[in-house]
Amino acid sequence: MAASPGEAGVAVFNEQPLAPLTTWKIGGPARRLAAPRDVEEACRLLAYAHRRGQPVFFLGAGSNVLIDDKGLPGLTLHLAGSLKKLERQGDVLRAGAGLPLPRLAGAAARWGLKGFEFLAGIPGTVGGAVRLNAGAHGRHLGQLLKRMWVLTPRLQLLEFSAAELEFGYRTSRLLDFPHWLVVEAEFALEEEAPPEQIRARMRELMAARRARQPRNPRSCGSVFKNPPGGPPAGHLIEQAGFKGRRCGDAQVSRKHANFILNVGRASAAEVKTLIREIQEEVWRRFGITLEREVVFLPEDLGYPA
Repeated sequence: MAASPGEAGVAVFNEQPLAPLTTWKIGGPARRLAAPRDVEEACRLLAYAHRRGQPVFFLGAGSNVLIDDKGLPGLTLHLAGSLKKLERQGDVLRAGAGLPLPRLAGAAARWGLKGFEFLAGIPGTVGGAVRLNAGAHGRHLGQLLKRMWVLTPRLQLLEFSAAELEFGYRTSRLLDFPHWLVVEAEFALEEEAPPEQIRARMRELMAARRARQPRNPRSCGSVFKNPPGGPPAGHLIEQAGFKGRRCGDAQVSRKHANFILNVGRASAAEVKTLIREIQEEVWRRFGITLEREVVFLPEDLGYPA
């Protein structure tokens, strides 16, 4: 049932299911859920939540996130249907935070712009990808970013250059500020090429991705980061004997052990149990700590599950 908070002027839905909005199809409801159509509406919703002391969560395409079975308190902003601006301005592309990465890659190909091909198979949005410095095939988003803008809980619009974000492997300075909302990003153009040549490269990368990753779409993507200077996380998990291991309807993929699949009606608790068991066994066997790439909500933002 929709409610209309007078001050925000944006429809807010109470006790809305979040599992359908995630790639894992797991998680409880949002206490309140809103889908701002633009930055102005996002500002009003943030102000509304801030005045009431309510926590705010951001949900894009729903990949790389595990929502607790109890759901999320406060206000959740669903951004996958908004902030989808995309335009070329001279030697840069400017994209809204809600723009899906495959759409960014596809538009760059149509315009004959190289460098964005690796984004075609990543099931995320620009905002989340910038925050986590998403990457594939030896490339990452930080290599393309020129500058970006965030909205703080106090409604400050801040601009950062790529250098200020301190990009690293699956990390950026933005991870220290999870309550900032990425609103737009600007990407530098590398070089031009015939569109069909770019599309051929995209098809090649997509085929390689399909060959090594599970076909079941109900996953979050890679669960763990690859340890620095060591074997990939998937190899360590496989060597620890976890390929095919299940906890309820959560199962480690038999094709790529760094994927946990929802093979039925898996719960967040089942996924967390598998993650914990993997971390403990990999540490016991190899003395290596596997760091999660997937974000746990609400606990990773400092709120109890």
